[in-house]
Amino acid sequence: MSNELIESLLAEEDRCAQESHRARWEMLRAAERRQEAMFGLQAEGLSIRDIAKRLGCSPKVVQDSIEKAKRRRPPMERREQRVSWELHRAIADRLRQDPAPILEVARRNIDRMKDRRRDEYARGWVEEWERLVEGDVSALIDRMLGTDERAIDLRQMTPFAGALSQAARLVAIHKAVARAT
Repeated sequence: MSNELIESLLAEEDRCAQESHRARWEMLRAAERRQEAMFGLQAEGLSIRDIAKRLGCSPKVVQDSIEKAKRRRPPMERREQRVSWELHRAIADRLRQDPAPILEVARRNIDRMKDRRRDEYARGWVEEWERLVEGDVSALIDRMLGTDERAIDLRQMTPFAGALSQAARLVAIHKAVARAT
């Protein structure tokens, strides 16, 4: 076998492996989005049986999907922390799909936030948000969804006001309430 043929086959295998990896990742993300949609339907008041009937699947599939969606959430005792986390999770989903419009909203809000008189802590939060918004989107998402005290504090002074539609906000709020029950 010639070296040229071997190199060609190795290159083809590498391309296929990369394509396969991308396809697996996209499939996992689609499964997570489906689970989130089912959880959203339940949070909006549909029963598991009704969701299953509408989607043409078994109630067991729906129940398992909702439980998986709930397990991805960090435990939080306080309702306002759960609501804030859910709102930021919804924003993170939009950042993954199309970051430009969400980042533009955040930049405008940060400019307004910087114009206001703030105490030292609040100025620090605004500066941190500014660094995050101007940096890597995946690092921004990781910080937005963090469970440490600093991330919880940051979410209380978010620059993402106006980034979600009213319907998306309500679904996030209902998910926060539903996961507590």
